[in-house]
Amino acid sequence: MAIRLGQPMIQRLRAAGVAERSSVSDSAEVAKMYAESNKPDTPTMGGVFWVASVMFSTLLLADPTELIVLNGAVLLVGMGVIGFLDDFIKWKRDRGRDGLSRTAKMIPSLLLAVYTTSMLWMMGEQTGRPEIGTLYFPFLKDLSASWVDLGLLGFAIFVAFESFIVLACSHAVNVTDGLDGLAAGSALPAFAVLAFALIAVDTPTLAEYWHLPHIQGAGEVGVMAGAALGATTGFLWFNTHPAHIFLGDSGSLPMGALLGYFAIVSKQELALPLLALVFVVEVSSSFLQIAGFKITRLITGRGRRLLPVAPIHHYFQRTIPEQQLVVRFWLVGAIGSMLGLLSMKLR
Repeated sequence: MAIRLGQPMIQRLRAAGVAERSSVSDSAEVAKMYAESNKPDTPTMGGVFWVASVMFSTLLLADPTELIVLNGAVLLVGMGVIGFLDDFIKWKRDRGRDGLSRTAKMIPSLLLAVYTTSMLWMMGEQTGRPEIGTLYFPFLKDLSASWVDLGLLGFAIFVAFESFIVLACSHAVNVTDGLDGLAAGSALPAFAVLAFALIAVDTPTLAEYWHLPHIQGAGEVGVMAGAALGATTGFLWFNTHPAHIFLGDSGSLPMGALLGYFAIVSKQELALPLLALVFVVEVSSSFLQIAGFKITRLITGRGRRLLPVAPIHHYFQRTIPEQQLVVRFWLVGAIGSMLGLLSMKLR
């Protein structure tokens, strides 16, 4: 589906002048690297056809009456709309960098995450699936923490923790989307493992063998994960070097949000740092760069950066060719996903 939508979408975006302006950056070094990579005319907003592909395949193949699927669809479309507005405003403004403000982007994203996680909690309570409100620990077979028995406090903890996961994943993919194929290629192994996990927790024999909770209906979300896997593969067809299109916020925000959502439904929240290893490293490097600068400025009056440039793919981009760097990150992501899969078996 993504491959069929991709080419006409790329042509329309190019004709409309919806080009990536990556050379506009807060870092002169990063701006120089992008300027030298000859990408100023590459269209962005590729997330539009990625989201459309996931939605179409989900509606076609998944059970539309399963509330957990509908909840995921709300998250997908909602994050896609927020990202699209950000991309659209960037396109309309001359500088090409100033989209929605951080507040204008964060508040609706937070409200959407709180809504979807709150709905998950209520679905677990009202449909006899208390496992949805339980936290399971990787590697430790019999250890779990159920928030259901804590009542309103448990609800608040669940919503806060799971909303953080959705938002953190969404931001992490957004930060990673900086090189040809980097974000999409790194997401593929994570989507594959989470699709398996979702099907496994909905299949009693597999759940028992893998020591996973049994969550009826999660397999339908597994269909959605399969749709995301297929759409990401189709998008990567056009996004590999030299990229014909970029995800933009309209794709990176919903892609990350779905990674978090699939982990929550399959109860792999604590395995997610392995499953999404590249994204964790990327967003951590960005966070440490910002935090380190603010802390040193507070202490010494002059901010100092921990790395010359961040996120970390820009640091390596200075000395490693882009194609080689991206493939190496893909390999790291695949290894992390395999370790995450191993953690499920060892529970």
